[in-house]
Amino acid sequence: MFHKLTDEEKEQCLFRIEFHINSKKLFLSKDLSLAQLSAETGITVHKISYLINNGFGLNFNDYINLKRIQYLIENIREPILKDLSVEKMSLVCGFGCRTSCFRAFRKHKGKSLLKYLNDICKI
Repeated sequence: MFHKLTDEEKEQCLFRIEFHINSKKLFLSKDLSLAQLSAETGITVHKISYLINNGFGLNFNDYINLKRIQYLIENIREPILKDLSVEKMSLVCGFGCRTSCFRAFRKHKGKSLLKYLNDICKI
């Protein structure tokens, strides 16, 4: 059904998804769902799922977790995260708990969050 979308339509929808996710930092909400993103963007739940799967090669949860990890990495030395415990850092970045952050970090970055934090502290 969605495979009939033109490349331009796919690109426009993906741009709208990325715009709302990034500009409003929706990924920081631990309860973000496809339904909420659909309400924000005006794109149906099924179309969003299709576009994320085919456009980014990720399912919705992996896509959102990757956004959270990118936010963590970009802000690790900023006041918002700098002096927080790993537990609080995980929560600020939108994860429901430290364990889900650790699991996602290892999946997307190939090393543990603690190893990453130790590595950047040496720099």
